[in-house]
Amino acid sequence: MVDFGGSYSIPKPIMSGVKSLKVTASTSTFSITSTQTFGDLSAYTTVASGQPTSGTVGLWIFCAAGEVTSATLRIGSSASDYAEVAGVMPYPGTYSTVDGWNYVVFRLKNSTVTGTPSWAAVDYAKITFTSGTTPVLNVDYFTIGYGDVIGLNGLGDGHTIYSTETETF
Repeated sequence: MVDFGGSYSIPKPIMSGVKSLKVTASTSTFSITSTQTFGDLSAYTTVASGQPTSGTVGLWIFCAAGEVTSATLRIGSSASDYAEVAGVMPYPGTYSTVDGWNYVVFRLKNSTVTGTPSWAAVDYAKITFTSGTTPVLNVDYFTIGYGDVIGLNGLGDGHTIYSTETETF
């Protein structure tokens, strides 16, 4: 151990959700819906309401190769005011699952808007999956990030499930 002659603090990332959500589908098209308060996401979408010009939502899905053939996200201020966008894998930018964990992104600037979602008061999200079967899968780490690449996949200040704790030495 190195002694630096004093004390210092290091921010330490902590996920508040440490277990994935297990989903057992009863049909080949199935959804997860949340009406929890996500808060003000306008800094991510770069607009207060309407069509987002930025922002990427990310989600991890654990499934067999090809088992989940698509994922579509609706997110907004209500079930009648939302943006809808199809998920893709960050690289190569298409949708194709492999065995194990798959990272799916939803680029909000590519969405179709219904109604007038308020990005300052987001409290509705629905993810619809399609499959050729009735799979059992796990989903985890639903986050939003700035820009159009990833949804804060374990980096930065994830708005929905990421917090920090300070450790003093």
